[in-house]
Amino acid sequence: MVRKLNSLIVLFKAHQSLAKNVKKSLIGTELTVNEFTVMEALYTKKELSTQELIDKILIPNSSMTYVLDILEKRALINRLKDPKDKRRQLLSLTETGETLFKEVYDHHYHHMQSLFSVLSEEENQELQRLLKIVGKKAEEVSNK
Repeated sequence: MVRKLNSLIVLFKAHQSLAKNVKKSLIGTELTVNEFTVMEALYTKKELSTQELIDKILIPNSSMTYVLDILEKRALINRLKDPKDKRRQLLSLTETGETLFKEVYDHHYHHMQSLFSVLSEEENQELQRLLKIVGKKAEEVSNK
């Protein structure tokens, strides 16, 4: 008998649909999903090293350099040497980057919120709780 992984299939389909909507929310902003993700992390954390940023978001190291180069050329981020450790690079948003992020995020937030509005607050919290349980288990198994 073949056992079905219905929850996995539903999760992957939901992920695909949500990813399409993230891209849709960024149309007209001149930002890619990866650029937006980097800017969001820097907006939230104010300053991160390159390695901290890589650890925080799901962009491979090889792509990260490309994304950071683009954001720097557009004067959206600062890259400074860490005064305590010259081998480390500290990243932060410029004023221009912060202003752009706030504008883009407002539109993105409303678009994504419209999708999650089908859930009550309790359902939203339960969804987060369940996804964290599965995510932690998957991480634990993959690290063995």
